Amino acid sequence: MKDYSPENVDREVAKISAQKAPNILICGQVGVGKSAAVNYLFNESVAMTGDKAEPCTRGITLFKNNTVNIYDSEGYEIGAESQKYYEKLIFDDFLAHHRGNLEAEAVHLVWYAVSGASDRYIDLDVKLIKRIKAEGFPVCILLTKIDEMTEEQLNAMMSSLTLDMPEIDVFRLSILARKDEGIAKFCDWDKLIDWSYNHLTGVFRERFVMALRGRLDLKHKQAAAVVAGATAAAATVGASPIPFSDAALLVPVQTGMIMGIAGIYGIHIGKAAVSSLSSGIAISALGKSVAGGLFKIFLPGVGSVLGAVINASVAGTITGALGGAFSELCYKQCKDTLDGNPPAIDIEQILTAPSFIAEVIRRAKEAKQ
Repeated sequence: MKDYSPENVDREVAKISAQKAPNILICGQVGVGKSAAVNYLFNESVAMTGDKAEPCTRGITLFKNNTVNIYDSEGYEIGAESQKYYEKLIFDDFLAHHRGNLEAEAVHLVWYAVSGASDRYIDLDVKLIKRIKAEGFPVCILLTKIDEMTEEQLNAMMSSLTLDMPEIDVFRLSILARKDEGIAKFCDWDKLIDWSYNHLTGVFRERFVMALRGRLDLKHKQAAAVVAGATAAAATVGASPIPFSDAALLVPVQTGMIMGIAGIYGIHIGKAAVSSLSSGIAISALGKSVAGGLFKIFLPGVGSVLGAVINASVAGTITGALGGAFSELCYKQCKDTLDGNPPAIDIEQILTAPSFIAEVIRRAKEAKQ
């Protein structure tokens, strides 16, 4: 069995943090609002206006955290020489070296920003966007600063973009959307997120969802995928039946699941809590409590829990119930945080609390039925 002793906690946490993040290139003319759009989506967690920048190549700067990598092009200015240089920068100096020989090094998404404030775009924009698309990179258009447009201007520009590039998705954006419902109704922030989510796969999709400030529906969906994976893994453990009273043998699978769910919702688990959790203190107590509560449900007629065993079905059911209950708990906390009322959370106390154990048992009963 995998060693989840306290002395290995730092190594295990580091492995989770080291998972590859999606690479997003954002480009367009100078002053179109690229940084503002990124910081709006990720709640400034990428710090595009901060000091975490890393030079990538001349004219391209990498901003990153543990969940997403944003490659920010310097933008082009009006003038033939500037535009010629910008095309070379995007294609010859950058995209040519990020075509995906190694999936983790590929550019997974391209966001091309056009400013609504200027109420226009130029032939170079159309040329670059079409070429990006033709070379196989998923690309969309961010029509930014729409709050500086009239409704007639917005409609006219959307029609023009659609006419010139009918195969490219366009998303209307304004960073005032959270403060102004009148502007928000014209914005496509959620559609941009959905487009990006649907063009990512595997761990890149999961890390993208982790980076988002909002979209609890996607976080909930991604957490469900983590639970499903852990449930299958627990069933594998139970393929060789283990004593029902020793459900703590599922600790490695359940610990990874709990940490994964917490990460998706952006909930930090402190080192001390992870140490206790990983060494089995919390989940051992939970496992034994749940085992006792579920004994009569899963194995009616058996005389004693001490003589019973957990098979694949039972192991999967317990793990799925635990993951589902914990995901709902994280969902509620995340919602409270977005509403401006962040609650305190103690992982170890929650996992051993009678109310939480009762919820896990309730979910397991439903799954059994």
